[in-house]
Amino acid sequence: MQASDKTITLAALAETLGAELIGGDGRTVISGVNTIRQAGPAEVCFLTVEKYRPLLDRTQAAAVLVAEPVDGCPVAQLVVDEVNTALITVLRYFEPPLKRLSGIDPAAAIDPTARVDATAAIGPQAVIGPDAHIGPDTVIGPGCVIGQETTIGANCRLDANVVVYHRCRIGDDCIIQANATIGSTGFGYVSIDGQHELVPHNGGVIIEDAVEIGANTCIDRAKFGNTVIETGTKIDNLVQIGHNVRIGRASLLAGQCGLAGSAVLGDGVVLAGQCGLADHVVVGDRTIAGGGTGITVDVGSDQKVFGFPARDIRAELKSVAVYQKLPELAKELKLLSKKVQRLEAAKNHQDRSQTDR
Repeated sequence: MQASDKTITLAALAETLGAELIGGDGRTVISGVNTIRQAGPAEVCFLTVEKYRPLLDRTQAAAVLVAEPVDGCPVAQLVVDEVNTALITVLRYFEPPLKRLSGIDPAAAIDPTARVDATAAIGPQAVIGPDAHIGPDTVIGPGCVIGQETTIGANCRLDANVVVYHRCRIGDDCIIQANATIGSTGFGYVSIDGQHELVPHNGGVIIEDAVEIGANTCIDRAKFGNTVIETGTKIDNLVQIGHNVRIGRASLLAGQCGLAGSAVLGDGVVLAGQCGLADHVVVGDRTIAGGGTGITVDVGSDQKVFGFPARDIRAELKSVAVYQKLPELAKELKLLSKKVQRLEAAKNHQDRSQTDR
């Protein structure tokens, strides 16, 4: 099924991408993009991982996006500087048209003191609280709740059922996907007389410009001050960010990461899936943590860490390699132990023989 009703000739696509077209017929009509395995004769595919190169011999695609020419390629080649950049351009061209919300739905509930820009759109069953502010060209999806005195900037998109609690601030050009929650009370308790007493969380959340937040992600409000997500950071689905966390510019957090209260990430940090950070831990700029890493102490800038507890990825991978050999090493150790016992028994026997003489 075509994702879009748009088409483009192969020659025109090459011109759009600034690509060198090798082979094929420039008049071929392209109507979509797909994987090497699934692409049809009116689609282009792409090659970014060398292990998929043999699949080109069986692809039905009209052409393939590649970073350098492939010898013996049976289909036309679009040679580009960066395959992923070109792929984004192609995907955007063929993006399926979706009807955009416009205006204010009659079923929305907007407090009289709220300010909603005339160009903003508010979906059905959305609730805009007292003194909230919705900026130009921002879309608030169905069922969203925007709390008291919360500000959302220009050209943002909040998908269905997003909740932004009171006194939070979201910048321009942000995307928050369905069911995400911003500004919920953090998990901060003090035990008093055998009871767990919730510490008041009087702070807020600041989401700066061009931040993207995945579905079902939760970002807790601060006890005091603000939890802060800086410009350009992208957060996947099902991520938990605790109170007073600060995440620097242009960082990437993959699904199921969890950051405990007051953790700090620098700029350009990458956390792969299921990473966990202890409270008050600081991770330096541009550091990368592999999937499932547990960071319990501060990590400097420009590091690559892995494992639990986190340590240099090269050392951890060596340990993993040894761990995988433990059953074999245990057998060898057992054999060596028996051999040593036999040698010691023989030596003891020889010593007693000499003493008897």
